[in-house]
Amino acid sequence: MDEQLLQDCMALIVNSGEGKALATEAFRLLMDQYDKEGAKSKLKEAGDVIGLAHEIQTRLMQAEIDGENIEKSILLIHAQDHFMTAVTFRDMVKMMMEMYEKLYCEMKCV
Repeated sequence: MDEQLLQDCMALIVNSGEGKALATEAFRLLMDQYDKEGAKSKLKEAGDVIGLAHEIQTRLMQAEIDGENIEKSILLIHAQDHFMTAVTFRDMVKMMMEMYEKLYCEMKCV
């Protein structure tokens, strides 16, 4: 594996892990402290960090489309797994936060 691909894989893992951790913090802020604004801010931060991982993934895919041979390795598969898990987790937290807001409003508005 060349050095650049190794660095890309590690950056995918690190950024994805950080994004997932930030999404978890967002959910905890809402559920434990009822801090809706803090949770939204933390979720945006999660999205920004996951976005960095997405840029790496897009660059790798574009390189392969352009004919560059991207070595498929367990590390690359592992990095992609972390990325997709982080995206899915962030999206689920967003939906749970929306559900929380809706339920909270319905309880307060009745």
